[in-house]
Amino acid sequence: MTLRIVWAVSFLIMLSGCMSHNLQMYGEVDAGDKSVTVPPGAKGLKGELKSYLAREEWKLAVYRGPSVSEGSLGEQTKIESYDTFNTRYRLMVASSQYDICFNLSPAINYEVSFIDNKSGSEVFTISGRGCESGVLQKFKDALSGDRNL
Repeated sequence: MTLRIVWAVSFLIMLSGCMSHNLQMYGEVDAGDKSVTVPPGAKGLKGELKSYLAREEWKLAVYRGPSVSEGSLGEQTKIESYDTFNTRYRLMVASSQYDICFNLSPAINYEVSFIDNKSGSEVFTISGRGCESGVLQKFKDALSGDRNL
């Protein structure tokens, strides 16, 4: 019986050691302008993040805005293309499930970027692997400006 307990505890320690979260904070979120362009769909981590933002009364938009190409023709032709957005921020999410956590939340590899459309810079990024429920908590902390992840 003792051997089983030691094995179970060792397994839990090994599993939790596989979880890691890397936060990079580059700026602050303007709480006075809570509008964000989100990717379409509601599955997995993307759906969880969008649900959280909606509960926190963020204005969500899926429309990316038109792409614009402009420039001048002449001796030195220069044409620039860029996307326009009608929201202050943009959420980009990539994740893939590799297992199930003990709390029955999916265990995922993930990368989340929160981008300021006004300045064109990333406000924060979070990447790593862990339980989907834990990733959601890390996102909440980063959105609130908590740098102690």
